[in-house]
Amino acid sequence: MDRIVSALDLGSQSVKFLIGEISNGNASIIGAGKVPSKSISKGVVIDLNRAAEAVSEAKKVAETMAGKKANSVYVSVSGSHLYSLNNKGSIIVSREGREISKDDVKRVEESARVLLLQANQRVIHAIPRQFIIDGQGGIRNPVGMSGIKLEEEVHIVTGSSTVLYNIEKVVSMVDLKKEAFVLQSLASSLSTLKEQEKELGVALVDIGAGTGDIAVFVNGSIAHTSVLPIGGEYITKDIAYALRVSLEEAERIKKDFGFAKSGNTVLENSTIEVSRIGTDEKTTVDIDYLSDVITARVDEILETLKLELIKSGYWGALHSGVVFTGGCAKLKNFGKRADEVLELPVRIGIPKSDYTFSDMLSDPEYATSIGLILYALSEGGKSRKVSNPFSSLSWIKDIFE
Repeated sequence: MDRIVSALDLGSQSVKFLIGEISNGNASIIGAGKVPSKSISKGVVIDLNRAAEAVSEAKKVAETMAGKKANSVYVSVSGSHLYSLNNKGSIIVSREGREISKDDVKRVEESARVLLLQANQRVIHAIPRQFIIDGQGGIRNPVGMSGIKLEEEVHIVTGSSTVLYNIEKVVSMVDLKKEAFVLQSLASSLSTLKEQEKELGVALVDIGAGTGDIAVFVNGSIAHTSVLPIGGEYITKDIAYALRVSLEEAERIKKDFGFAKSGNTVLENSTIEVSRIGTDEKTTVDIDYLSDVITARVDEILETLKLELIKSGYWGALHSGVVFTGGCAKLKNFGKRADEVLELPVRIGIPKSDYTFSDMLSDPEYATSIGLILYALSEGGKSRKVSNPFSSLSWIKDIFE
């Protein structure tokens, strides 16, 4: 039976709403809406009414395009209010040689999810990393195996109850039911990462306008998540200050002419014309100077990211390097500059377009919203085998519940 699912990506710069259709284990995106965001800052709602207006507008665009109505939605979450940690639970199965049952797995899962939450915190995800039987780790499905002590490691993500409630309020104001909150970096990983990268060790870094969302995968499972207060809006503000232009003009300049310098960058003696803030005056700006302004901030973002990855303890495990996505990853030459600063393999993560109606969505900016549709696909599937371009995601239903 066909099922309609929706995705809502609340960004600091834009609000994106996708509508997908799930049929026979396959997902196809049939509607998309994108509008400017003036009421979300670093993952937090700062004006309920304006946020609801933006969501409503994006929703209507997507519904018109799809010819279908959205009734519920999967929502991405980001921001400094999020907290994550790895936790472990354990049980004694019984005497030696007893086979591990589904009930045993359920008991150890409950044990691993026992957590003393900080005040005003709410669990968003409890993601299984591995099962351990009598000290032997790396086990994904222990049912039927024999052992005495069964342990489970999980990665737990929590968020501010207040922030989450306000997002839920926005969703309800546009007559939608919230199906689930999904960590932004996890959603983006579903649409951009390859299973082999996860096995070998990789960091997915989604840099939007206001935040940088990180998810580290090692041995095929999530090992670390965090959110940094870094994003493309800092580059835009630097341009505005340096060139004395409006934020809107600075954003245009960044998108049309901006790029990060790298070792092999060849610059021509060229200039661009820009509009000074508050006047009709036009002036010329040297492209080399513009690039210096941008590159300085890009380097700061990358150095901050590098320190966070080292702090996580998984820097040495990133054999597949770093995959960047989000709007900031679209900056010209960003990948090359990141490769130089991080000294790790780097690629820009672009969502596959196998199931989309437009190449417009094959863009790092849509990694999160497309990932939310894939999350909905995996959550709704009853079988562990999913036939679609992302068939390797068949186990996601289990790890995200």
